[in-house]
Amino acid sequence: MADTLRIGLLGAARITPKAVCDPAHVIPRVRLEGVAARDKRRAAEFAELHRVHQVFDSYEPLLESPDIDLIYNPLPINRHAEWTIRALEAGKHVLCEKPFAMNAGEAKEMQAAAGKAGKRLIEAFHYRYHPAFQQCLDWIEAGRIGTVREIEADFCVEIRDSDDEIRQLPETGGGAMMDLGCYPLSWTLQALGEAPISVEAEATLTRRGVDESLTATLGFESGAVAKLSTSMAPGTPFKAAMTIAGSKGRIHFEKPIFPHRGGHLRLETENGGHEEATISPISTYTWQLAAVLDALHTDTPLPTEGAVIQTQQTQLDAIYEAAGLRHLRDR
Repeated sequence: MADTLRIGLLGAARITPKAVCDPAHVIPRVRLEGVAARDKRRAAEFAELHRVHQVFDSYEPLLESPDIDLIYNPLPINRHAEWTIRALEAGKHVLCEKPFAMNAGEAKEMQAAAGKAGKRLIEAFHYRYHPAFQQCLDWIEAGRIGTVREIEADFCVEIRDSDDEIRQLPETGGGAMMDLGCYPLSWTLQALGEAPISVEAEATLTRRGVDESLTATLGFESGAVAKLSTSMAPGTPFKAAMTIAGSKGRIHFEKPIFPHRGGHLRLETENGGHEEATISPISTYTWQLAAVLDALHTDTPLPTEGAVIQTQQTQLDAIYEAAGLRHLRDR
């Protein structure tokens, strides 16, 4: 790969400026090379606003361009598999937004395509790249709280229903667990480093039939239990937090999804000791893109690629099945 990472953007999604554009403008050796959208005029306006160098007529020529090394895919979830696979087959690395796919079957096909193409396929769980989350993992690994016994993890925020809100639509992979709850699940799997052996879940539904709120309890072979909750219901106050209780203490993490926005990370030990982590003000997205750049140049693995993707997607399917909503994942 060239010294500069040249990025192509699929679509002009709302998440793209903060997820990729803003970080690209502060990280050396990154270039926003091209963008394509269903509406070329919208793509042109996006390119001018965010300093993207080329506007492509459609997705296909963007994928085929020799000027692009990595594709960022923030399309609706039901389009992740098709366009990620096409990008990989075109010889591009892919940074794919979360949640990765509609179901574990699609995820497996995407990863198989990456293996066949010899290209990197990374899920954009940006929180994992912030030093605060690594500090949380380091405390667990060092035994600071002893054996992990229970995790409580929550991510709730109102997502208003409207005709163009894809997170409310069954056909585009909508639902609170898919858009929001995938984070508490990922936090838990990263913290424990193992897949659950039992899953219980229940949900309430929107008028469109997707999960408006969902709670899940996961049991692990180590004996740990994780309790996850998520909601996008009207009037839901914002909440993003995780508490990890161990045999010798606990960790409380406020805003693990974006600790740079007023997050707090605190360790409390059984003898009354406590420690407050220093939180970097640099955004999770900037840390993520910097890590991707480094990994592509050094050929080192990333914590949101490989087997962890399949584990995450398999557990999302299991949670939906336990809640009686498996049909939402089989679309």
